[in-house]
Amino acid sequence: MPDGRCRTGGAVRIGNVEGMTALVLKYAIVFVVGVLLLGMVLWGRRRPNRAKGHPGRLRLPKFVAVIGWALFVVGFLMGLVAFTSRYTEDLNPMRIASASITLGGLVFLMMYRNWYIAPEADAVHFRTIFGNEKTIAYADIANWRTTTSNGQPRLTVRSNSGDKLVVNPLLYDMTPLFAAIEFKERTGRWPLRGEAR
Repeated sequence: MPDGRCRTGGAVRIGNVEGMTALVLKYAIVFVVGVLLLGMVLWGRRRPNRAKGHPGRLRLPKFVAVIGWALFVVGFLMGLVAFTSRYTEDLNPMRIASASITLGGLVFLMMYRNWYIAPEADAVHFRTIFGNEKTIAYADIANWRTTTSNGQPRLTVRSNSGDKLVVNPLLYDMTPLFAAIEFKERTGRWPLRGEAR
């Protein structure tokens, strides 16, 4: 009887230690991921990725392309193994996962290739991840707002024609747009093309 109680007590103590270790590990992983994300944001802010042929165009950070290529290669290799194996019935989940990972990598690569933003003195030019070129002149802004999503600021601008731009102002220098917003708050109207701020 005393031995049984000791074993139970020992099991409870071991369970508490394991639970505490798992909790510490969880918080450590969250902390490391948070630090890495913050580091990538700061690195992207200090070294903006400019298009080679058009220096005024700011592109997505280069780590988006790295993530895209990594997902594509991993998904392709998983698919190669899953679709060439003799044990076909057991590998259906792996086939689905490999196709999803490969598709995710292609989406990241498409985003990196297509998207850019170019804030200028009188308008902001940008291209969506689907390759659609758009321009929002500051005089044509219908509304704008700044929100926070997952701890990151989001600037949303919508034009009178319905074009919408959502951008993280920590990653991209939107100084001309913010100057136009300050002009609007000071004078009650948007600046005209070529007008001094």
